[in-house]
Amino acid sequence: MTDPEVTKWLIKAMNDYRTAEKLIRDPAEEIITDTLCFHGEQFVEKVLKAYLLSQKVDFKRTHNLEYLVKLSAERDPEFEWLDEAAEKLTEYAVEIRYPDDFYLPSLEEALEVFEIIKRVKEFVFKKLGIQDSDLKNPVSKG
Repeated sequence: MTDPEVTKWLIKAMNDYRTAEKLIRDPAEEIITDTLCFHGEQFVEKVLKAYLLSQKVDFKRTHNLEYLVKLSAERDPEFEWLDEAAEKLTEYAVEIRYPDDFYLPSLEEALEVFEIIKRVKEFVFKKLGIQDSDLKNPVSKG
């Protein structure tokens, strides 16, 4: 993986993944479910965008995972399994970030989101031929 834009998207995606991973380690009654679900959606969104960039596929600026999955599946039909996950996760991109339509996901929803993002990570990383260790998170100095 040599494309610096793809690498940047993956580093940002992994920051979202690591945030969700830290939250899931909290005692059940302390898990901040809306934050975990938001970062789970963000991880999937960014990792799909990284995949699309790696394939030289143009995409519009969006939070719509169903659209990103569709574009990915057009390139590689194996992405079609993500349709159901995308449908579940898309609502966490914007709707739960603001108190307008106040909603806190249940613990069960948050646990399901984490299981989904683990599967997506394994799948997309395999497609890209990368591992966690390939994505050093550079700490900027200065």
